Amino acid sequence: MKILFVNNFRKRGGGEEFLRELLPGLLKKGIQVGLVCRPNTPLVEMFKGSGITLYPIDRSGLRALTSVLKIAGIIRKERYEIVNIQRGHDIIQSLFAARFSGQRPVLMYTPQVPEFIRSRFLLRRMDAIATISRHIRDRLVSFDPVLASRTTILYYGIDLDKFRPAAVQKGWLRNRFGLAPAVKIIGTVGDLWKNQIEFLDVLAFLRGRFPDTRYAIVGTDSGSPAVDRFKQRAEELGLTGSVLWPGRLAKDDMLSFYADIDIAVSTYRNEGFGIWILEAMAMGRPVVSFNAGGIRDSLEGSPCGLLVDGGASEMAGALSGILGDDVRLRTMAEAAPAWVHSKFGRERMVDDYERYFRSLLHHPRGQT
Repeated sequence: MKILFVNNFRKRGGGEEFLRELLPGLLKKGIQVGLVCRPNTPLVEMFKGSGITLYPIDRSGLRALTSVLKIAGIIRKERYEIVNIQRGHDIIQSLFAARFSGQRPVLMYTPQVPEFIRSRFLLRRMDAIATISRHIRDRLVSFDPVLASRTTILYYGIDLDKFRPAAVQKGWLRNRFGLAPAVKIIGTVGDLWKNQIEFLDVLAFLRGRFPDTRYAIVGTDSGSPAVDRFKQRAEELGLTGSVLWPGRLAKDDMLSFYADIDIAVSTYRNEGFGIWILEAMAMGRPVVSFNAGGIRDSLEGSPCGLLVDGGASEMAGALSGILGDDVRLRTMAEAAPAWVHSKFGRERMVDDYERYFRSLLHHPRGQT
């Protein structure tokens, strides 16, 4: 089986982390894997020398036209059977390249976020669509019911060997900000457009009962209107000193971050899935989230997670009940790694995708 992945993103986000976990696993199963990407991007560095065949192609300006012909030549020469398109803005390029190749490979789209390309014509040109959560699938089908029959949910999986709570020394985050062991830290991951501002109302309530509670945000702490609004609101509520800004963190530092927080929280109602939620649970952290978006898929039925209906007051009540009950907090924390190991391991994800890719080669195409 030969699969060509197309991802022209310039930076590194959830979709690129997904490829980092998936592609080497497919390669180990004997699948020939190619990747079209932009030159001098994180994806090039990520897979250099990995055995993944890289095709760095510049698509800026007029090169967008020549890139179509280059990809068509790659598909034709290597006889790729499946073209997996990672982002909506790559569909047109991949669609024309597949047509010009003369090979007619299966075209598959993997939207990573709910803001997918809004074109029924283009989406219906896809033979198959694999989403990462019910949230994205439901948004797709609501936009165009015709897509229901060709849309499948395939969940993320993480490298569980990297997340071993007992192997990570605690204290990094607390030492950095001079916090005593008894201080409760509620942590979140993501830049400030992910609705962290709503948590400030939650924090104001919590500090009435737990005065030393802190809110730690892994993300950019300056340079955007969302950050400015957040800091202004924190100042209005008298919470400026209660917010910790560790900034963006490397993978190893993320392990230390997870080890030091008491609870992981998400207030983002439109999350595609939330890889960091899996990582936090794998490190033994309970998770509390609003009952919305793709995070529901990893928390429903979980002994280590809590989904909250409502708004800030309901979330504050839920967190207060956990923070005020040491036995409950400890029980949830102890259950978290086993939950992730049972459902969200990388090997399971690779197996699921291998079966899915093979099924695409043996079933009628879904084009309308």
